[in-house]
Amino acid sequence: MPIKTHTSAAAFPVDTADDVTALVELLGRAATDERLRNDLGDHFAYVAGTHPEWLRPHQEAVVTEFLDGFDVTFDNLCVLLNGAPDRCVEHLQRRLRSRWSYQEAWALAAIGTEAALTAIAGLVCDGVDPKEFEDSGIWTPPTGSAQYRFTPHRRAIELRPVSDRAERDTADHPVGLPLDQVVRRTDTTAAVWHYLSLRLNRMPGMPDWPTDRVHLASPKGSVGWTLTAAVDRDGLWHDETVTFDEPPSNDDAEVDNSDPRNIGAATLRPYDGDLVYSNGHILSMPSVFGTAGGPPIGLYPNPHCRCCDHLMFHILTVQNYIREYGHGWRSLYLCEQCSITTCTATNWN
Repeated sequence: MPIKTHTSAAAFPVDTADDVTALVELLGRAATDERLRNDLGDHFAYVAGTHPEWLRPHQEAVVTEFLDGFDVTFDNLCVLLNGAPDRCVEHLQRRLRSRWSYQEAWALAAIGTEAALTAIAGLVCDGVDPKEFEDSGIWTPPTGSAQYRFTPHRRAIELRPVSDRAERDTADHPVGLPLDQVVRRTDTTAAVWHYLSLRLNRMPGMPDWPTDRVHLASPKGSVGWTLTAAVDRDGLWHDETVTFDEPPSNDDAEVDNSDPRNIGAATLRPYDGDLVYSNGHILSMPSVFGTAGGPPIGLYPNPHCRCCDHLMFHILTVQNYIREYGHGWRSLYLCEQCSITTCTATNWN
């Protein structure tokens, strides 16, 4: 079974709906047993990637009785708790009004129904800082219910190295493009390194965008930067701006984006039973470097559009290893209203 548990313990069977019922029955004990709680989190990540419908009959019990033992990352919560009954929303809203709990807030956000998003807007109206939800990709506009700024549909990003530049250039999701295919002016751009481009129409639930591809690229700097650009009708960046948590050193080595050893083509594969699930994610597979779709990591401030100030739409997050430069996570966001794109580099969580 493709589950590597947090403690290296043998995996429980997860082959039938009855097996998932048995996992749920362990959640009460897991609330006071950290090792078991961590291991069950890996199992429920597998359930989210293969048979989330097996948890559906247990959603209310998980939310109202066993949430303390349900140690599941937010992206998996969004799959497992999606569409949970309004009784779950009422329970979580009532508890959050009496005391704040990240676990209960994430569970409420993960349900994703109109009732849940209305409840989030109500909490914000009553004084909860909207950033408590924004870092997980949920925006509360001045009026109306909260909104997901991500598609709940997820695809694993798998890398296939290529030696032929023509094959790279014609791939749906190329890795290591020349910068003149990304930016309008290579002589003035802050971008020095291309990680990945993605065809949005290959993913359900993505926002409307004026061009086929969106790009993830980097300025000079290892981590702790935000690169924002406007996008023209040809899909090329212009009016780039970059901010750093700490400016890169002038002594940093020059970056050679033309390095032929670092080109490839990414494929988007569904979450399924052929992936390896460990530590709540799928990155233990050597060829998998991140996820397109789903919510952002949730541990760092999500960018707002520099033009309209709306929370931007999360497109993908990958490890820097997809094309080795710098370290940490690389994320791509869009504002579909203003045709603004933002790339961020954050440290390992």
